Amino acid sequence: MGDLQRKNALVLGASTPGGMGEAIARRLRKEGAEVVVSARNANHLETLARDIGVTEIPADITDSAQIRALIDRTTKLLGRLDIVINAVGRAPRVPIREFTEAHLLEMARLHFVGPAMLIKHAAEALVEGGALVNISSLCAYDALSGIVGYAASKCAGDRIIQGAAIEYRNKRLRINGLVPSLVLTELSRQGMRNYGADPEAFERSYADLTPLGRIATVADIAAMACMMVRDEYFETGQIVFCTGGNALLGQPRTLA
Repeated sequence: MGDLQRKNALVLGASTPGGMGEAIARRLRKEGAEVVVSARNANHLETLARDIGVTEIPADITDSAQIRALIDRTTKLLGRLDIVINAVGRAPRVPIREFTEAHLLEMARLHFVGPAMLIKHAAEALVEGGALVNISSLCAYDALSGIVGYAASKCAGDRIIQGAAIEYRNKRLRINGLVPSLVLTELSRQGMRNYGADPEAFERSYADLTPLGRIATVADIAAMACMMVRDEYFETGQIVFCTGGNALLGQPRTLA
């Protein structure tokens, strides 16, 4: 765990209470890293930054100028940039029959264009051998109805990860994707309620298809993300699953 004590990290998507971005920032900080947290919504960001003793810089991943400024400010503040982790994401339920251009463009900006521009700007600032992790989703590889726009944009973002690992090999950057299945959060439970589903029954349907017997927590995702940014993690351009084995059996077909 000691190698993270010498690292400077930027975590995007840290504004959701109890979410993956917050958990990742807390884990990095606990292990001694200097951290800057960022998100579009500044409200919870300020609370989180104050709670764990880090700096917050609000930024919208869909605005390339803001992302460039975020990278520049973070690098100047910390002195160097070793780690970037992007946990920005939103998965509205929009069946294909309800598609609009606005919905598809929003999904693309959040999960494909935004992360691509983040990689472009971050790769120039990261130290040689630095690490970048982008959080994806199992639905990019295991098709579900109702969230196809989200899934397609995540899949596109993962292809950027693979190409970037090759293009930035001159800096030996480790650029990888992390793929969760359903993750236990209050936000995910509220989304289930919004769709008329019972959260406990919905979660059981995932657990029944997960060899490790439960769905992932934000702590599971944070632990995997922190493992992937350590110096000894000798891999790049990989899409790494963190699903408790759910990826082997597939997600329940409950989003018709």
